[in-house]
Amino acid sequence: MILDPPNSLGQAFSRGIRLKCPMCNKGRLFCGFIRMPKSCSVCAFHFERGPGYFLGSTYINYGVTTLLTTWTYMVLRFGFDISRSVLIPALAAFCLIFPVLFFRYARSLWLSFDCYFDRTGAMESVSEREKLEDKQL
Repeated sequence: MILDPPNSLGQAFSRGIRLKCPMCNKGRLFCGFIRMPKSCSVCAFHFERGPGYFLGSTYINYGVTTLLTTWTYMVLRFGFDISRSVLIPALAAFCLIFPVLFFRYARSLWLSFDCYFDRTGAMESVSEREKLEDKQL
């Protein structure tokens, strides 16, 4: 299996938003709603690199949630003159529900963008895994 990290931001985004392995674009990143296997079922790329690796995905989740909430508030409040008493509870509920639903996508995007920006590190992760497998044989 030839592993190929994303060659462009668009390719990284596409693989991330479709919840596909960033290296082979075939394996699935999740096998449940939030359960993520340790490695790709197709190419055996190891998803987690170390403790706290996916902490960065919270920044993506927070950023998208904040951007959508702010933009929605501005458009509905100032463009359509909807009262704050309606907007605040609705957007508060959105801020509680959306991050849970977007969790998988934020994690997948983080991994895909990391493989794009750190191609060497992604390939080193693959070669280290192959060395460990060779030692076990």
